[in-house]
Amino acid sequence: MLTDYNIKRKGSRREIWLAIFPFIQFMLVLIALQCALILLSGAAGEEAQEAFRVRVIADSNTAEAQLVKAGVAGEVSRLLNQAALTDPSGIEALIPEMTLAAEAASGGIPVRVMHGSAFFPPKVVGGGYIPQTRTDSLVVMLGSGRGDNWWCALFSDVCEPGEVAAEEEETEEEPVTFFIIEWLKSLFG
Repeated sequence: MLTDYNIKRKGSRREIWLAIFPFIQFMLVLIALQCALILLSGAAGEEAQEAFRVRVIADSNTAEAQLVKAGVAGEVSRLLNQAALTDPSGIEALIPEMTLAAEAASGGIPVRVMHGSAFFPPKVVGGGYIPQTRTDSLVVMLGSGRGDNWWCALFSDVCEPGEVAAEEEETEEEPVTFFIIEWLKSLFG
């Protein structure tokens, strides 16, 4: 005769559900965080989509043409900041002054400054996506205008990250310190 033994069954459905439930909760929290980040990061793109834009297009993609474009973009930014415009209607009055400043910064390359509706390619700004569209803008074209462009959205302060923005934001970095290490040094040092 065979000896009796206890048959162990895999847990009941309730026990299985209780084991899986924390994992499901964790996944739902991760999905909620991801959705919140997507919604919050898209705000910059929506602001820039509705804003008045300024675009500087280089003559070509050579290094010299890109340096000229960066200089002209700096002059255009300086003039727009000095004007302290509150709406796009004041741009028309700045066009002659902007043309003279751009021609001086371009070093003899012909400059055209146009105000009106212009095509903008799609961009990713601050995690937000701006679809391609035609929008009211100021376009500064250097020479033939076949090079890379720099653009900026006014009245929401969204500029394309690039050489001009990098030059303006040269800040001194502070060394990283950790609280616990500093505390231990003060106790034992």
